[in-house]
Amino acid sequence: MISYRIVPNPILKIAERNAGRDFLILAGDGRALTFGEFHASACGLAGRLEALGIGRQDRVLALLPNSAEFALLYFACLHLGAAVVPVNPALHERDIEFIVRNAGAKLLIHSPRTRRLVETAKQRRWELPPLTDRLYKLPWRPPRSVSADDILTVVFTSGTTAFPKAVAHRAGSLLGNARAFNEAMELGPSERFLNLFPLSYSGGFFNVLLAPYLAGASVVMTPGFGPRTVLDFWRVPMAHGVNALWLTPAIAAALLTADRDEAGRAWCRGNVRKVFVGTAPLPVKVKRDFEAAYGAALYESYGLSETLLVAALGPKTGAVEGSVGPPLAGVKLSVRDGRGRSLPAGKEGEVFIKTPHLMAGYLDYEKGTVAPADAEGWFPSGDLGRRTADGRLSVTGRKKDVIIHAGLNVSPRAIEDVLLRHEAVAQAAVVGVPSELAGEEIVAVVKVKPGLDRGRALASVESFCRASFAAASRPSRVLLREEFPTGVTGKVLKRELRDWAAKEAR
Repeated sequence: MISYRIVPNPILKIAERNAGRDFLILAGDGRALTFGEFHASACGLAGRLEALGIGRQDRVLALLPNSAEFALLYFACLHLGAAVVPVNPALHERDIEFIVRNAGAKLLIHSPRTRRLVETAKQRRWELPPLTDRLYKLPWRPPRSVSADDILTVVFTSGTTAFPKAVAHRAGSLLGNARAFNEAMELGPSERFLNLFPLSYSGGFFNVLLAPYLAGASVVMTPGFGPRTVLDFWRVPMAHGVNALWLTPAIAAALLTADRDEAGRAWCRGNVRKVFVGTAPLPVKVKRDFEAAYGAALYESYGLSETLLVAALGPKTGAVEGSVGPPLAGVKLSVRDGRGRSLPAGKEGEVFIKTPHLMAGYLDYEKGTVAPADAEGWFPSGDLGRRTADGRLSVTGRKKDVIIHAGLNVSPRAIEDVLLRHEAVAQAAVVGVPSELAGEEIVAVVKVKPGLDRGRALASVESFCRASFAAASRPSRVLLREEFPTGVTGKVLKRELRDWAAKEAR
């Protein structure tokens, strides 16, 4: 027998309080749904899903592009106690097939645009009708309370390993973490966010849909960030009065490289109040250059798929360089050595996390159930970091990315931060490749800025390395690459880059 923690449904009060205010604005056609309309539509969709046999503890696999319908699906499943298993249509077909096969979903939902990706799927399928369909007007009434213990999302990791993990989160954890972040960041009805992230990714749903909804803020929905977005980036924010952004370091770097819209930069300086950055480490140079170019402070945050957000900078703390901020309310952080002993302020070690918003667990593919996580224990992040005396955290790298060169531990991130200071370097990643003599050879992979002579740029970067690094941490090779392999979140896939560099360095 499962014992549920029942809590008041927070969506009802927010929908009632903000009924006449815009919540979701669709950048493509300018349509807007008020909080009241969005809530009524989510209820209508919940009613249709219930008629299709979806109820508490069922999983619904969603292969959908960014859209109002996808946003509504999350809220419909929250009311039903069902779980959304989001799938990014941009994934390789083999990855989509893996998720479909292992998700244990009762229903697979797609759109006309994604139908071809699942035509051979054995699961029961349903094509989600457009928002104008009458199903969104069904008079379905949500429960006055919800179970905080119901699984709301099961998100497959971005595939940096051969077999991605599926992380399950409870409704209560997602709602509680969003509230903690909103409080720390002082978010409220005056914020209007631009959603550049795919809704099939936790950042797209949690950071730029659920958290703004709970804050009574509004969201401008876009198809997502792509190569051409940067060329016309400010058109949508200017047209819809956006004053808050969520960026990844990769998006910030892309804007610095390719954005030539001086009117957009001026508009940002005068109108954008809050810019949050997450999903990957923010290089110091990118932070400095962005703030100088756009006149907006970058507030870095830190979290994991398993823990949600655990630390963040915001208006109360200021945009502190090299820091991801203090822990959110209810979260505890510990930096430990290789033996699990707590380290004093200023010492580097692995970051351990204790949070009330920890995942429910990983999906067990063989059993089809969620293997419970240790809610009372400390979660090993796999990240390296150090804490200041006043409790702020700095993340210095990934434990598994550390390069062991000639018996010494070398931090790739420290080398990358220095390489980015070179005037010709647009992007840099440092990896270790096998070496008979040194254990691992330090290889720097660099993307040079557009319009530069590649041969001259390479020679200049190599000379810069000789002058900037001691022998123990100096890259022995610098390789040029046009584009870096990235996952759906924009993170560089170092496993793929390491394999490529190993072949190139022979």
